[in-house]
Amino acid sequence: MNDMLSGPPPPERSLERLQVLFDYDPEFPLDIEETLLEERDGIAIHDLRYSAAPKRRFAAYLVVPPGAGRFAGVIYVHPAPGSRDTFLDEAVTLARRGAVSLLVDAPWTEKAVATWGKTVTNPEHAMREHILTVIGLRRGIDLLAARSDVDANRIGYVGHSFGALIGGVLAGVERRVRAYVLMAGTRSFTDVAVLNLPDLAGEALATYRRTLVPIDPESAVGHAAPAALLFQFGLRDDFFPREKSLELFEAASEPKSVQWYDAGHYLSDEAREDRMAWLGAELFLRPAR
Repeated sequence: MNDMLSGPPPPERSLERLQVLFDYDPEFPLDIEETLLEERDGIAIHDLRYSAAPKRRFAAYLVVPPGAGRFAGVIYVHPAPGSRDTFLDEAVTLARRGAVSLLVDAPWTEKAVATWGKTVTNPEHAMREHILTVIGLRRGIDLLAARSDVDANRIGYVGHSFGALIGGVLAGVERRVRAYVLMAGTRSFTDVAVLNLPDLAGEALATYRRTLVPIDPESAVGHAAPAALLFQFGLRDDFFPREKSLELFEAASEPKSVQWYDAGHYLSDEAREDRMAWLGAELFLRPAR
């Protein structure tokens, strides 16, 4: 019987599908290019480029604490629009506590978001783009884990808005991340498409939803265990209704926690302090000064 008629697949089969979709060649050369841009009180900020797949390179900042040691690692993924600059100050703060951060320029950067938006109007293209983005982040984890100054058992992820959706998917297929902070996200890629494509309706909407369902965050985040999950949402979010945010949280595996703020989609300084404190506990960072 067709799966669409017989109900959702069992969790084991769903996880197997995800693993197949997001499989990649770990031997493909990262071909890293790295240049020191500046130092802030001994904290080095590097411009970095690496390859995720043939013809797919990612730009990022690499923020490295001073001194030697085995530091934690954190991957940051910005909202749309945004850029690797979005969380740079936060990454510098975490560097003072002993974390190496990789801040990736996602395909929806402020400069590229219009072009990227046109690409993902087609559901098949959207699915391919999102899969390649997740694989690109897995290659970023390869990069961090291979560094002699990073403890591969203490890697975290922070994603905001579309970065949270992608993080929810990553959590379902990647076992090397210990802790995820997912901020102002929603349950499905179709929620974002509806928000940005007012003409997406009827059968076109049904096709879009049906195509993207296999990789939706809601389908993946239930497989995140044993990783810990922190969800942060704004009570005045103008983009994603509270019920859809809650559905994402409820679909997630344990251990998980949720924090609500009297804030909009871009949250608040309080949320920033809370997630850094949470990451500090989960990744065993040095106490804040």
